[in-house]
Amino acid sequence: MALFVVLVLPVAGVSPEPAPTAADLVFFNQSHLSRVKTAIDAKDPFFLERYVELLAESDRLLAKAPDPVVNKTVIPPSRDKHDYVSYAPYRWLDETKKDGLPWKAIDGVTNPIARGKDTDYTRLVDFSESLEKLSFAWYFSGEAKYADKGIELLRVWFIDPETRVNPNLNYTQGVPGVADGRPAGILEWARISKVVTAVQLFEEGGVLPHDIQTGIRDWMEIYLEWLLNDKLGKEADLLPQNHANCYNYQVVGLMLYLGRNDDAKARVEAAKTSRIAAQITPDGGQPLELGRTKSIHYSTMNLWSLANLTFMGRKLGVDLWDFETTDGRSLPKAYAFLMPFAQGVENWPYKQITPGGAKAAIETELKPFFSKSATLLEIDSLDKGVEGVSNLSALESLQYPPLGKLVHFKAHAK
Repeated sequence: MALFVVLVLPVAGVSPEPAPTAADLVFFNQSHLSRVKTAIDAKDPFFLERYVELLAESDRLLAKAPDPVVNKTVIPPSRDKHDYVSYAPYRWLDETKKDGLPWKAIDGVTNPIARGKDTDYTRLVDFSESLEKLSFAWYFSGEAKYADKGIELLRVWFIDPETRVNPNLNYTQGVPGVADGRPAGILEWARISKVVTAVQLFEEGGVLPHDIQTGIRDWMEIYLEWLLNDKLGKEADLLPQNHANCYNYQVVGLMLYLGRNDDAKARVEAAKTSRIAAQITPDGGQPLELGRTKSIHYSTMNLWSLANLTFMGRKLGVDLWDFETTDGRSLPKAYAFLMPFAQGVENWPYKQITPGGAKAAIETELKPFFSKSATLLEIDSLDKGVEGVSNLSALESLQYPPLGKLVHFKAHAK
């Protein structure tokens, strides 16, 4: 396979951000969001169209009842329905065994039981995506109804003693006959970033009630300690592929939100060797992701976690993008490895068993990944010849606006 090296130069005038303050968004570039807001006010067609779509989606959420973890029918081994429970998605009943146990692995083929309402994964996804839409709808529009609904969801999920979720993942991605919970399941709660962002937006806007603010902060403190000290958390940190980066994504993000900047900086610094050097080959490949049956999905998911870690690290004075091992392993190489497939120059030679195969996954996952990365890392050449922005959702287009469309819009003053 030919390797197309992509020139990756920072946007002129952009330098690493200073150490974050309490008002800094952990997972988003606040200057970009402010410029998008200005563009919406100016009725820029690109942003206005997507803004209107976001509001329509958010309006449909206003009458929807919260669905907390206590609504599940599966009772966790702890007998406490406040504990989050999920099944490993690629494990199936073994028909060759009388009791079907232990469940067997079929990589990439999702067992519908793992995505049913008997457990918590689907309701976690629904909650976090709804909260994200509502919080950004409020941020861009200033309409209280969106904040009110988002805050209701936060109260139900994290504050109300009758419905709140416990701050542990002891029973995530369990496998009947094998384990009640596994370290691989911790990636499901990478969605905590949506909670952190919503809380920050509501905090900055002065609309978050004090009891929710302090209650969620306490919850996050306890959850972070679980991630750092529980056996499953420690094991997730040592896994050799995307799971370890989804773990870091959570840990570093929570550390930044909670003001543990020195700890966050040390973890980002360590990722040079524990993640980049360990997971990326000198030609830019990610062998543990490319060997999966959903190779595009896992290759992009892994690099997206590393891109976000790079974004957070820059706030702390550590730039993972500039790191390269003596034999040439680096993030730019990993992006260059995937670029010709996104550009349509090369045909994807690995497995992708999802509907539509590699062609569909390139459109729905790989191209959007390049577009979002270009904005997140402020490296506009990452989207050259890819044009992934056309495949972003309305919200993603507002969160990760094409850099070229922001040129004429100055950010609102904080």
